[in-house]
Amino acid sequence: MDEWYLLQALTIFWFSLWKTYIGPLMAAGLGFSYWEMLLYNLSAALSSSLAVLYASDLYFARRKSKPKGFSRHLRRALGYWKKYGKWVAIVLAPVILGIPTYVFIARRLKERRRIIMLEIAVITSAWCTLIYFAGKQGILAFQTFL
Repeated sequence: MDEWYLLQALTIFWFSLWKTYIGPLMAAGLGFSYWEMLLYNLSAALSSSLAVLYASDLYFARRKSKPKGFSRHLRRALGYWKKYGKWVAIVLAPVILGIPTYVFIARRLKERRRIIMLEIAVITSAWCTLIYFAGKQGILAFQTFL
């Protein structure tokens, strides 16, 4: 494997650990295929999600003071989360909120791990596809403009 290709792939991976809008644009500009782009971005998003899932479980298990259940403020936040916040948060997580932030909040509100990972995989695939093809079209439009 070429060292330059490996460096480009690792750069895409590292930029996609927190948010996934830079990775697909870089992949489009560097000439990566769609499947390569999806592999590197999804692997970054899912590995950071998995790491935060286990770190948040460890954090919540080792807290010195045991939570009293749902406080008034957490119950209100949970109401907003159930009403419309979960779907807004999951849609915006890969590009604005940050994938690890969403995973931490979802775990705090007692979402299941499998559901979190599935949601991250689906929405990250959708955002990466959209950004990759928009980047490809933008590059082609810019080249024809010049």
